Amino acid sequence: MEKLNSSMHSKLSECMIERLRHKKVFTVIDFIREDQDKLRTATDLSFKEVMDIKKILTEKFGGVVKKPSNLWKLEQLNTICTKIKSLDDLLGGGLNPGQIYEICGISSSGKTQLCLTIASNIALLPNNVVRYIDTKGDFFASRVETILNHKTNNEEEINRAMEQIRVTLIRDPNKLLDILRRMINILKQEDDIRTKALIIDSLPGIIFKFSKEPEINITLNHLSNLCRFLANEFYIPIIIVNLTTQWTPLSDKSSGSATKETQTLVNPTLGKYWLHIPSTRLLIEKLNNDYRKITVWKSFQIKMDSVCSVKLSEAGVT
Repeated sequence: MEKLNSSMHSKLSECMIERLRHKKVFTVIDFIREDQDKLRTATDLSFKEVMDIKKILTEKFGGVVKKPSNLWKLEQLNTICTKIKSLDDLLGGGLNPGQIYEICGISSSGKTQLCLTIASNIALLPNNVVRYIDTKGDFFASRVETILNHKTNNEEEINRAMEQIRVTLIRDPNKLLDILRRMINILKQEDDIRTKALIIDSLPGIIFKFSKEPEINITLNHLSNLCRFLANEFYIPIIIVNLTTQWTPLSDKSSGSATKETQTLVNPTLGKYWLHIPSTRLLIEKLNNDYRKITVWKSFQIKMDSVCSVKLSEAGVT
């Protein structure tokens, strides 16, 4: 916080500031928080003068209070549509900037296909960049091109969209953290062509492969802090792919009764620390053939257990 100085208010002389320092009032926030009577004693100012200085300092250095309704309207105006209608309807219009989304599911449930489709749809719009971090080595430009070919016949649009999906292959958790740190400077320098979404596909393999047990939560802590900063500072949605674990609890044989039906418990991986990090967690599950069910597993904005269905095809997820 800014240190007090004589240029902040005509009543704050250097002598007065020195007297305030003896009372351990060094910064603007110290002055605003301090009791009025103590400030009057330290400065010999009147109650009105002390309150006037507090008001000026608060207006100059305090945060701007915004109405929740205005923030909601701003968020709605900047919502990023996935162009997958049922998913956009489920999400209340699309991906909200500043939010961290997580897509969970078992292997081959369609998580990567969903990410590729979202990236392709966003990048099709002019000046929209999608940052795609691939940790598995299974990002195929040919697959993206196939998805784009089903959306437009314009070769120039397809080439531009493919250029606007910026892919980085990462095999090490420390390098993942490094690239996210470097991305801060990259995003600061963007002008007309701006990043609209960041996708990390996926986390479990890279975290569990290279991190030892005591280090996992430390790595996840650094990762969550970086993701939150990027999402909030640059007002972009972040999509992170995660796996699920499935297990069946043992029946209680000591009670002398066996349950006729046991329920399989499904949980996201990465442990308890990571559970609260995503703003919205989606679970994608196989139905039959090429159809998938997407369920809202966790969200503070969307009703829990809300469901939509999508189809996997050559055109991506539709």
